[in-house]
Amino acid sequence: MPTPQTLRAELNDRLPRMLADIAELVGIDSGSYDAEGVTRVVHWIGDRLQDLGFTPTYEDVEERGQRLFATRRFGGTGRLMILGHADTVWPKGTAQEWPYAVKGERATGPGVGDMKGGLVMAIHALDLAIAAGSTGFEEIKYVVVCDEELGSPKCRSWIEDHARAADWVLVLEPARPGGGMMTSRGAVGAFFVEAKGASAHAAVNYHKGASAVRELAAMVGQLEALSDPDAGLVVNVGRFEGGQARQVIPHEARLHMDVRARTQEQAATLEAEIRRIVETRRDPRVEVALLGGWTRPSWPPSEGTARLFAIAERIARELDVPNFEMPTVAGGSDGSFCGALGVPTLDGTGPECADICSRDETILLRSVADRGAIFAGLIAELSRH
Repeated sequence: MPTPQTLRAELNDRLPRMLADIAELVGIDSGSYDAEGVTRVVHWIGDRLQDLGFTPTYEDVEERGQRLFATRRFGGTGRLMILGHADTVWPKGTAQEWPYAVKGERATGPGVGDMKGGLVMAIHALDLAIAAGSTGFEEIKYVVVCDEELGSPKCRSWIEDHARAADWVLVLEPARPGGGMMTSRGAVGAFFVEAKGASAHAAVNYHKGASAVRELAAMVGQLEALSDPDAGLVVNVGRFEGGQARQVIPHEARLHMDVRARTQEQAATLEAEIRRIVETRRDPRVEVALLGGWTRPSWPPSEGTARLFAIAERIARELDVPNFEMPTVAGGSDGSFCGALGVPTLDGTGPECADICSRDETILLRSVADRGAIFAGLIAELSRH
């Protein structure tokens, strides 16, 4: 088996080609609502995996384009799942106004870190690992989701079905600055509060009106007061909609909340408190409903995941590459679904990324080969066990 240093040297030789591949993928707009662009990215990945001997299977997802799982069987033991997503947070047209570019030691562009760099890195690392004899698996399956940035509402059960059939899952979310990997994640929720009252002219028929905006506005401070970021609890009212005209008492209003909790127990308690606040009426004429729910479950630490991280940590030490275990993070990913099922799951295996999901998003160029060598080394180690 090749050493991690040999793998990195080979990936460094490939770096110009890997960066060209990343540039090509970044140049394809694939926002979650851009079904055509997402499908183009999915087929780009499937075509290259087919060149590596994988059998791609494409599935249509209503309004979201296609998703992919590509499988290669080897006849050994152990089933490895590699998990990524084709969609980004960036709408159609972003790639033209903010094209891929290299700036010093970093590359930038829409989705360069989350997660087109990781998708490309994994393909090249897989190619090297398999060519070097990492073929002791029963199968390797590369799974690509089409709606991850929306919380994977149409792919969650599909992801979980694939994860249940796997012994290990490696997730291609980017590494945090400095090389942080995720071995657990908190719960994430998207909750909405809708209110319906009665409209009236604010001067002529004031007492006839029942303000939906006033009803919800009274809740905002109480809802946000549930936050305790140091304990992993967040309730953020990120959007407030309501009203039609300044002189009309608004009969409709809506709150959009992002909710975070470190554990499932915290999540249940937090949801109960949200419901208590929402169900407390100020004006009985206004009907209020709580909608939405938890989009990502809490993924707790486990022994199997700890063993995966220990392998990655050892390989990183051999390469003299920084690599550390993040504490339970507030952000969710598709890895949360796998880890919550108890499947050993390692997240943040992609290139090192800074300022994720912002116009400042970049990846560290040297990390494409460094993290790729860790990824290929993980495959080699799992292949032997």
